[in-house]
Amino acid sequence: NDDLETAELLIRAGADVKALNRYAVTPMSLACTNGSAAMVELLIKAGANPNSVLPGGETALMTAARTGRLEAVQVLLKHGADVHAKELKRGQTAIMWAAAEGHAQVVEELINAGAQFRDRLSTGFTPFLFAVREGRSDVVRVLLKAGADVNETIQTTTVSGPRPASGAGVPRPGNSALHLAVVNGHLELAAMLLDASADPNAIAVG
Repeated sequence: NDDLETAELLIRAGADVKALNRYAVTPMSLACTNGSAAMVELLIKAGANPNSVLPGGETALMTAARTGRLEAVQVLLKHGADVHAKELKRGQTAIMWAAAEGHAQVVEELINAGAQFRDRLSTGFTPFLFAVREGRSDVVRVLLKAGADVNETIQTTTVSGPRPASGAGVPRPGNSALHLAVVNGHLELAAMLLDASADPNAIAVG
């Protein structure tokens, strides 16, 4: 509940900062869900693991990145949180979640910490394509500045995967970021991609 004073009292009284609830959730995970940098720092100094993991493989850094609180992300990185960790179900990384949720400052921080922004899931999606699909223009700018390919395409041999926010259907392998922006109704973002030299003549795949 973001009650730093009570947390400090409990820790001084011997509370276990690595304790698990019945869902195997740790205090660290809850602090990252709240995005509380001060609580994260307190827990780590008391012995909590900055790389604590939920049963599905979601790390504290992934949780903080999804929440979008830059200060919490910075504290975790300072204490050695792994920017390359992947969750178990789909292999998503912290930067993928931050990109999809539109947290541009967090994306930039993760890139500066060495996150692989070109990593691709089996569905063909990268952080850049997640950001385009969700219409996250600020994140797209950050990724283009870092070197993402404005003409990046979905590269996979399967048509299964994340459904676009518009419900327009599952994006096909070979479709470009520009197609992804248009089919999801992000027309201002599509114009921005064109200004960044996206190919307007790229052929859409069925």
